[in-house]
Amino acid sequence: MPHRTSRAAGATRAVASDAMLPQPLDAAIIFATVGYLVPMALRAVRKGARVVCDGIHMSDIPSFPDSLLWEERQFLSVANLTRQDGLDFLGHVPQMGVVTETTRYAMRQANRALDDLRAGRFEVAAVLLP
Repeated sequence: MPHRTSRAAGATRAVASDAMLPQPLDAAIIFATVGYLVPMALRAVRKGARVVCDGIHMSDIPSFPDSLLWEERQFLSVANLTRQDGLDFLGHVPQMGVVTETTRYAMRQANRALDDLRAGRFEVAAVLLP
């Protein structure tokens, strides 16, 4: 099931990561750190499209048929960005209308945070503070 806040954040379409779309995508960006999404994204893009992995660390990418790279599809990583690149990008975020939401918990409330996550009491992110 797609995350409930994707649409609220301005996404025109939000689908589960394993959903097949009615038409191929022009590109795909993988922000998650799970390698099994790479073959799924390659299946979802059109000829000549790019699949970009944005994570510095990612679990192993499973084996996939080389036919997923045919028709000029590209698989790229942007993990070589510098800290300054990230800071520069984050400086533009307010002008893009991106809104972040967090629920704060003291470190001693970690179990409560997990319970609230399981129960869906918050929608975006929890932050444990020392």
